[in-house]
Amino acid sequence: MSIQAQFSSLVSNSLTLRSHTQVGAQAGSPSLREPAGALSSLQEKALGAIAREIPGMDVSGLKKLDPNEYTPEKVADRITSFVAMGLENARARGKSEEEIQALYESAVKGAEQGFKEAKDILSNLKVLEGNVAEQVDATEKLTFEGLAKLSPTQPKTETEATQAPSTTSGVAVAERYQQAEDFSLKLKTRDGDEVEISFSRNFEAQGRFGFSQDGEGNSAAVLDVSQSEKTGYGFSVKGDLSEDELKAIQTLVQDVGKLAKDFFGGDVQKAFEQAPDVRFDSSQLASMNLTMSRSESYSAARVYEGTQRLEQPESVQNAGRRLGHMMRELRDSFERPELGFLSQPDRAASDIMRGLVEQDGRFQQASPDQQGLYEQNLSQLLNSITPPQESDENLI
Repeated sequence: MSIQAQFSSLVSNSLTLRSHTQVGAQAGSPSLREPAGALSSLQEKALGAIAREIPGMDVSGLKKLDPNEYTPEKVADRITSFVAMGLENARARGKSEEEIQALYESAVKGAEQGFKEAKDILSNLKVLEGNVAEQVDATEKLTFEGLAKLSPTQPKTETEATQAPSTTSGVAVAERYQQAEDFSLKLKTRDGDEVEISFSRNFEAQGRFGFSQDGEGNSAAVLDVSQSEKTGYGFSVKGDLSEDELKAIQTLVQDVGKLAKDFFGGDVQKAFEQAPDVRFDSSQLASMNLTMSRSESYSAARVYEGTQRLEQPESVQNAGRRLGHMMRELRDSFERPELGFLSQPDRAASDIMRGLVEQDGRFQQASPDQQGLYEQNLSQLLNSITPPQESDENLI
């Protein structure tokens, strides 16, 4: 089967699976007579109407959630987050503020239409009463309060201006990578072929599949929205790869992208601060626990006391465990059997990790001293998993 046919099969299978998943979820969905069922319908109608107003947004992959996830607060947050991400994506594509304002107004109208449609359905079924009506009203109130705060013309308070949006990780991702540059890296297969992964801040491809092939047999696949949510980048893969190999690279980028985001977390950086000499063995890594130690020299006028190992406070132990988790997850990301077609999957994971960390807004906006510290900690993390090479020219 040709690469194009294989990828087309992958898309077809994905869409078929998505369809079956949605049908199965609907079969087990809560009744519309229950608040969770009513809010599920409300969310579906609102997001669908909003998606029609914002180009590039897609809800075809929306999954049914546990009934506990359908509360006024959570539904309002998801709807608000969806609009926020759409506006940020438009900004990333270079839209003017006037165009952003027009998109915002269209999104609000879409939300209003979605709520109206859902409430009409519930009313016709005579279930828009009692607790259901109260939950729907609360959701509507919270949703439009949240949307009002997203208005491009809404003046920000001093506190809001210095804080990152809390509505969704997708918005945070867009902001973190707002100043980043596109980059790419090359991987080699065991057969000696080269595979190029290109990372781009273009969010236009979200929610879509794309495939192209040139006359020389090279293929390029733009993968679905999930990798952009995990890494903050859309990415494409160029090379003569099978369906399974494409999926393996997609999974690798997703997993490493999440770790690149977590790298800046307080626990991880605290672990490096508390234990500048990170050491672990295979048994510690397997148990996702990292032994951290620090020694200090004590001297007195009469005698040199030598070094003494300090007792570890709980906060240090927690930081050590988090770093141990990260090391284990990074190692797991490239030890999957399906990556066996790459000659050095460990180097691939390291290069992706380094590229995403160094393009993250938190790295880009840090002081030179802080950037140096990040680089030192990152190198220490990667070298503990993958031995360093004399030269590394993978990043372009």
